[in-house]
Amino acid sequence: MARRAEDSGVDVFSLPDHLGDQFAPMPALAAAAAVTSKIRFSMFVLNNDNRHPGMLAKEAATLDLISNGRLELGVGAGWTRAEYDALGMRFDKPSVRIARLAESVKILRGVFTSDSFSFSGEHYSITDLAIRPRPVQKAGIPILLGGGGKKMLTLAAQAADIVSVAANNSQRPSMTSPLSGFALKDVAEQYAWVREAAGGRFDDIEINARVLAVSVGPDRDAQVRKLAAELNLPAEDLQDSPFALVGTLEQIEGQLRALRDRFGVSYFTFSYRHSTPLLPLIGRLAGR
Repeated sequence: MARRAEDSGVDVFSLPDHLGDQFAPMPALAAAAAVTSKIRFSMFVLNNDNRHPGMLAKEAATLDLISNGRLELGVGAGWTRAEYDALGMRFDKPSVRIARLAESVKILRGVFTSDSFSFSGEHYSITDLAIRPRPVQKAGIPILLGGGGKKMLTLAAQAADIVSVAANNSQRPSMTSPLSGFALKDVAEQYAWVREAAGGRFDDIEINARVLAVSVGPDRDAQVRKLAAELNLPAEDLQDSPFALVGTLEQIEGQLRALRDRFGVSYFTFSYRHSTPLLPLIGRLAGR
């Protein structure tokens, strides 16, 4: 998969972090790094509560070295309650999980860019932590944070190098729960939160959107109706949503360009199952 993505011109190869029938991202990405040379790697996204930030910094620095500086680190506050229950972990309210993640980001940045780093917070405390080997990326491994709710997107806008705006999972307790939050008016509000929270650093942030649904074909209106029925969403919610790409390749290209122009989105993440119809767009859009 990683070789095919690299050969197709994809910039970043990402793996999720869940307990289901899938690889654990860190060792799998290390294997992918060994057989590629250009493509970057990310986790979309690691559950912060599953890893102490000091140990995560150690593993990330090693993976950055193995890949010769091709890593970006995607981290989230965790949202799938069933996985917390399976691991016997307390599922704290969102504000607590987000506060814990905020401290983790401070630790990660400090460890990546300092020979020795100490931190004392409400959730974590580390003393003179030194990571060897050091990351290849001397400015620190880029950090991706994202989400759908205002608190999470505010943290991302203030602390991340890459901000990923996604459908809001706050009312979605499991992977099989219905999707929501696709409507453009809701998405516009999310991007407004990011711009407001980022302030003067907005132009230094890369904006990402996580594509959740794709339908390529000649009759856009019919495809929108069919996809809406499959997702149990109103058809109007899929019109021009960054989370659903629908229509001919030319129409989808226009949709992506419009999202870039309106919201500053330059980085789209889509699933492997959607790669075959979308890969022809890579050459048209990469670097533009």
